[in-house]
Amino acid sequence: MLHGHGDDAYLYKHPIKANFSTNIWYGGKSEDLKAFIQDNWDKIHAYPEAAAESLNDLIAQDQAVGANQVITCNGATEAFYLIAQTYHSKVSTIIIPTFAEYEDACKVNKHQLNFLNWSDLKSTTLFAEGLVWLCNPNNPDGRIVEKTFLETLLKNNPNCTFVVDEAYIDFTDAISSAIDLLDVCPNLILVKSLTKNFSIPGLRLGYLIANRAMVQNIQFFKPPWTVNSIAIEAGKYILQRKDTFLPPVKQYKSDKKEFVEKLAQIPGLKIWPSKTSYFLIELEKSSASELKKHLISEFGLLIRDASNFRGLNEKFIRVATLTKEKNQLLIDALTQWSKSNL
Repeated sequence: MLHGHGDDAYLYKHPIKANFSTNIWYGGKSEDLKAFIQDNWDKIHAYPEAAAESLNDLIAQDQAVGANQVITCNGATEAFYLIAQTYHSKVSTIIIPTFAEYEDACKVNKHQLNFLNWSDLKSTTLFAEGLVWLCNPNNPDGRIVEKTFLETLLKNNPNCTFVVDEAYIDFTDAISSAIDLLDVCPNLILVKSLTKNFSIPGLRLGYLIANRAMVQNIQFFKPPWTVNSIAIEAGKYILQRKDTFLPPVKQYKSDKKEFVEKLAQIPGLKIWPSKTSYFLIELEKSSASELKKHLISEFGLLIRDASNFRGLNEKFIRVATLTKEKNQLLIDALTQWSKSNL
């Protein structure tokens, strides 16, 4: 899906005052990182490391796994496509609604696709074969599965490979990473992102972790030089200062609670529960596309039209928590919109 994701402000001529459409940590911009990138600018005049080896080693150290268990990628999305390519023509079951690139990667690689709604997923669910794609915490609705649930699911389905996307794991305190399950569940691939939590989506950094044999199989399909020199250096800089870049979950959680409580008072909006800083809103009347256009043209506010998530419809939008001041802009705009749509 080239288009239809969040953060599509570049498609509009109107200046955007606040962008609620993307799940990126809004407070992650760093002048120190900017200066570091400028200091390392000359690195673009030579080829980058073929497989981002130095960053790969640092990621392995950070995650307490072997370097041969990690593949550093051009964003988590490259990891999804590599996995789908490795398992070309297999059966894939995707837990929906969720990130569209799992499905797209599988289609490109001729997978037979099945879909299971999140509400129907149990720890005792059995899958016949192939891959199972699960986003945890989930995008777009912020649902989670706890580690004991996931472990039971993995052990009950030893003939399936589970691709668990933890891109948003740092946006919740309800669960922790399932990385320790790698030692007991050889059918697990974890995909993680360095772009959402560290607010560098334009640099495209992500990685996957699995057992050595699985990583070796996936590595076979990876082209060289997919991670550029600036991204490699920025990734190392951030990981060495990780605690200063990560979103403050407790404060984020508090701000989101206040944001949701105020939005819930606006007629015509149904707020869906979420364990993360982003959440779904179901509209009682207007469509998501109409509301999106209205908010851009009248208020300069950007939301995520969530109608193109498989399993949702034209009534759903996704909103991310921003600063209190920007949150209030959306609250005021939706209050005005609601009054005109009663």
